[in-house]
Amino acid sequence: MRRRQMKKQKRIIIISSLCLLLCLCVGYAAFQTTLSIRAKGNIIDNSIDITDNVVTEGDGLYEDIYEEGRYVYRGQDPDNYIMFNDELWRIVAKEADGTYKIIRNEVLANRPFDNKNRTASSTYCTSASGCGVYAAVSGTFSSPSGSQSGTVTEDSSIKLYLNDDYYTNNINATAKGQMISHSFNIGAVERLDQSGVEADSIEKNIAGEKMYTWTGNVGLANVSDILKASINPSCTSASTSSVYRDICNSNYLLDKGTESSLYYWTINAYSYGFGDASNRVWSGRVRGSGAYLYIDYASDSNYAPRPVVFLKSDTTLNGSGTLEDPFTIVQ
Repeated sequence: MRRRQMKKQKRIIIISSLCLLLCLCVGYAAFQTTLSIRAKGNIIDNSIDITDNVVTEGDGLYEDIYEEGRYVYRGQDPDNYIMFNDELWRIVAKEADGTYKIIRNEVLANRPFDNKNRTASSTYCTSASGCGVYAAVSGTFSSPSGSQSGTVTEDSSIKLYLNDDYYTNNINATAKGQMISHSFNIGAVERLDQSGVEADSIEKNIAGEKMYTWTGNVGLANVSDILKASINPSCTSASTSSVYRDICNSNYLLDKGTESSLYYWTINAYSYGFGDASNRVWSGRVRGSGAYLYIDYASDSNYAPRPVVFLKSDTTLNGSGTLEDPFTIVQ
């Protein structure tokens, strides 16, 4: 009898222990789940979509009225600062393909756009003072008006420098992983001395840029980037006339900052409706109170490259884009 009671007690103890262990396991699992839910709930997603802050006046991000699905920053000092390559850059545009076009905030050291004599290799550029075409093209390169055409079989000196020396030695591994090789519009831009809200010059300028493309890592700003960046409604034409030299102000791409002047190359060759201008290049220039587009010979060493690259379309940004709190790249 006693033996039966002891066995019964043992059975009760074992069953009780198993029940207690089961309760502990269930409770621990529930506790872990609660912790996990709370932890996830406490993770704050600070990523932003810049297109949530589109404006229609003043400094800021605008819908690009000339190219569908594209957004561009405009104004004297919009909140488009971004840290890239451990340096301060500016977001020029969010492209229709989702990539980000960015430009270095500061220019590099002055250097010619091109210092080669093309007479032996190009029928478009035949001057000893260099060629205004950024990169070699297949087939025939032509000015928008068709006033000049021919072959361009060599890359410019500045393209070689930016995509070899500069890309290799001055862009760090993290930044290279954030970039994407992209198409740049390198067609010639014709001088059109007309401006104002009724002018269609900028559409013609963009069409000229898009006549030829080059795909690579590092380029320069387009003429149209500078035109679009101004909130002055009269800044709609690539012109060299002194009449139009003050109409592209209110423009962060033509802000000299603390410098006394600013001279930098664009990626577009200069052309006009007659004659040979193949050895000239459009540039951004700020001198005194004037902020405008200008042209000069490709061999001129008084202008600087201002690198432009594209960030991947899956780039995630944090920050507010101000100088004090620039955008940072999460991925």
